[in-house]
Amino acid sequence: MHLACYLLSQPPMVSSSRYALEALNPDGFLALRPDGGSAEAPTDFLCDYANPAAEALLGPGLSGPPLLASRPALAGMLAPWTATLVTGARTEHSFGWGEGETARQVRARTARMEDGRLAVWLADITEEARFVVEAEAFEERMSAYVECMPDAFLALDAGFRVRHANRAAEKLLGSSRDELLGRMLWDAYAEEPESTLRRQLQRALSGGRTVEFEECLAPTRVHCRVTAVPTSGGLLVYLADITARRRTEDTLRRTSALFNAVLQGCTDAIYTKDLAGRYTRINAAGAKLMGKPVEEVLGHTDAELWPEEARTTASHDREVLAFRHTFTYEEAQRGPKPRVWLSTKGVLKDDTGAVFGLFGISRDITDRKAMEEALRRNEARMLQALSAASLTLFDLRLPEGTLHWERNAASLFGQAELPVEEPLGTFLSRLHPEDRLGVAERLARCAESPGEVVLDYRVVLADGQVRRQALRARSRAEDGRIGRVLGVLADITHRQPGASGVIQAA
Repeated sequence: MHLACYLLSQPPMVSSSRYALEALNPDGFLALRPDGGSAEAPTDFLCDYANPAAEALLGPGLSGPPLLASRPALAGMLAPWTATLVTGARTEHSFGWGEGETARQVRARTARMEDGRLAVWLADITEEARFVVEAEAFEERMSAYVECMPDAFLALDAGFRVRHANRAAEKLLGSSRDELLGRMLWDAYAEEPESTLRRQLQRALSGGRTVEFEECLAPTRVHCRVTAVPTSGGLLVYLADITARRRTEDTLRRTSALFNAVLQGCTDAIYTKDLAGRYTRINAAGAKLMGKPVEEVLGHTDAELWPEEARTTASHDREVLAFRHTFTYEEAQRGPKPRVWLSTKGVLKDDTGAVFGLFGISRDITDRKAMEEALRRNEARMLQALSAASLTLFDLRLPEGTLHWERNAASLFGQAELPVEEPLGTFLSRLHPEDRLGVAERLARCAESPGEVVLDYRVVLADGQVRRQALRARSRAEDGRIGRVLGVLADITHRQPGASGVIQAA
């Protein structure tokens, strides 16, 4: 008989002295044996011994109940532990433990012992993992920054050989990275011996001081501002293309035309105001939503255009200018045809950072607000109808195992109020002890596969009164997983008993 199979049929026999050394181990240690399933495919593991470090890391009570079932965070270790159990090969895997600020990263090293049990050593690698992640993230950010920076960048060794070149350097020098790497800059770029670029780079390297200068690169005729920074192993060279300073009026016209096309093509109201609150720009859609031509809006304030609403809009404008942040508001417009706007406002700054006005983007959400109000009224009417009929909605969220109750659910359990959400176990605790297990099993079956569940059970109220309830719900699978079980819960105390615990196929 396979040794693991033999262990499955034997009670744990753990000598306290056998793991005496592991009791002093600062890392966690577990002695596990398979539980359930078959010898080659157990469904869980039982812990025969856990040292103090393991209990400090994973919590007390490791010995006794099935380990993976009692600690779902370890479910991912079933496969590697089973592989070690069957093949005898040592494995090493990591898993997360805890949530929020107490979350830890744990490394588990596993080996099969001579008696077929598993020895698992646990090490808290939270700081190590965090350092690795942060270091990799920093290196990745720096590499991405260098690669994506608009200026050309070259890393040269002491012999002026190119060790790194970003995409901007390839474009600026007219050579691919493969053509540049490993070659002397002068050979790769065919620079003249007495050029300013060569002389200044040699001066920076020999003098050990940063130099800045401007140079026109001969082959491409691109004007650059060059910064050469000496390092212990060579030079870091930054080349900024300053040819773009010579912008043409044609470029400005194209940019302005593009902006105006976007501005006028948008269906939302887009506008700008000066510091006095006067409109300096507004698109055609914005003027139309105001019910005025563009000419009648420009140069006027909200107080001049609609005095009744000006107080609220002016208050919002002052807040944006005071805090210099972008805010979003709902603004109402009264009149023969009331409107509601969702307005996003922020400040306009010049090249020096001085605020010279504000911008706004406003969307007409009148129809959406009316629809939201209609939905709220319909929901209120539905809850009133359910309450009058001693009904409420049953909403079981999976896999969290939490129940979401409507406001009228408390009366069905003889309570003044219920929390909006509570664990499924709390609901089951209110059931009559004779019905509790059956309801739990049927809900579990409904949660495993799509289908309908019809349950008739008893509820024990806080005052000892026993009432009957009927539950009819359906689970539905989406993307191969059952996310919720939805249905109706009714008080049927005064009705004749019916069939209980019937599960039908979907």
